[in-house]
Amino acid sequence: MAPERPTPFDSWHAAVPAALFAGTALLTMLAVQPVLVALSLAGAVAFSLLARGVRATVRGLAWQLPLLALVCVLNPFFSASGSTLLLKVGPRSVYAESLVYGATMGALLVATVLWFQGAATALTQDRLLSLSGRRARTLPLVVSMASQLVPQMLGRARTVRATVAACTAAGSRPGLREELTRTSTMLLAWSLEDSVERADAMRARGWESGRPRTSYRPERLRGRDAAALAATAGLLVACAACAWRLCASWRFYPTLGELGPWWAYAPWLALVLLPSLERVSPFGTPAPPRPKETPDERA
Repeated sequence: MAPERPTPFDSWHAAVPAALFAGTALLTMLAVQPVLVALSLAGAVAFSLLARGVRATVRGLAWQLPLLALVCVLNPFFSASGSTLLLKVGPRSVYAESLVYGATMGALLVATVLWFQGAATALTQDRLLSLSGRRARTLPLVVSMASQLVPQMLGRARTVRATVAACTAAGSRPGLREELTRTSTMLLAWSLEDSVERADAMRARGWESGRPRTSYRPERLRGRDAAALAATAGLLVACAACAWRLCASWRFYPTLGELGPWWAYAPWLALVLLPSLERVSPFGTPAPPRPKETPDERA
């Protein structure tokens, strides 16, 4: 059996990858500039290869890259603007500026999806719960349960459809509407039964009992974590300032603008490569198990 892939940023407090991925994804969505988007996409692909593996990354790119190409190709036909005419397709004119804009927006979409997928590998359900206070765990609980239950329901829907299709004693196969009705009814009954068991389990665990809750795996903010958070915040501020300058000098229409000085891309390059460097650096090795809380610390 192949060894289990280690969790990214496992040796750091959960706030470090949360701040890093949230800031990177936010800046990626806001900085609509071709070079910045291309660097972000390259960094997201590199981290996905290291954290999720080649097979999972290729499986995701199998539908993400066609989506990028579709946005790139269709944008010149819906927004025929620019000054550099490339070709004419019937009454439509294809301009280089529209093509660049479509490619940039498609790459931005794919990069954002990859960054969220990478964040999901580092911020597991228990780490998401540890980010919230002991009295404010409802939202992370709902998010973690939804991320688990939605794929589970889709898998159960496939199981129900396969079971109905295999049952040939009931006669001919029902129509699409009847099949959807039967599947949704069985899924509803299945979910209601699970919800009763889940509620009993939460009640037995003491959820909303009024007492301070303990954590299965407490994470303490150490000095190195605080320093990493401060460095991440400084890097995000530098990237935001550089991206502001680069985007201010860039335009898509009517002609392509200037790409800006090369040194303004250095903070951005460091930001998008930082998750991958954590995977290959000795500081990214898993930390030893943290000690459990004592009764005094729980109080």
